[in-house]
Amino acid sequence: MIYCRSCGKQLHESARFCPQCGFNFQPVGAPSPSIWMAVTALVLSILTLLLLLATFGDMDTLNTLSQIESAFGSHSLKKKLAEDAANSAASGLVFGLPAGVLGIVSLVQKRGGRGMVIASLVIGGINLLLILSLFGLSLE
Repeated sequence: MIYCRSCGKQLHESARFCPQCGFNFQPVGAPSPSIWMAVTALVLSILTLLLLLATFGDMDTLNTLSQIESAFGSHSLKKKLAEDAANSAASGLVFGLPAGVLGIVSLVQKRGGRGMVIASLVIGGINLLLILSLFGLSLE
């Protein structure tokens, strides 16, 4: 026999609640933390990183072509290079900023997926450096 922790009435061991006061003996499971913010932040960060890395691969090719073109006096390819860099940097900000905001909010609210959030913030920092270097390339 057990006793109710609320009213002290003697109960059977298999009782789920106290018939006297209604106290529930079943442990209420804590709701599992939602990880949607962490997953979204990580996916957006990875997409931004892939976009920026692809742009850097194109930039190397375009930079080589730009050097050949500058030898012949034309600057249309350099202009295209600068426009592509600025567009990629802007789209990196469009995807990267929400990822950073979701990651920070998820950390502050102590939601699930803490490792994913930290990874997304690290990737977001790398993305920010890539964006700044793209802006630097587009200003040349």
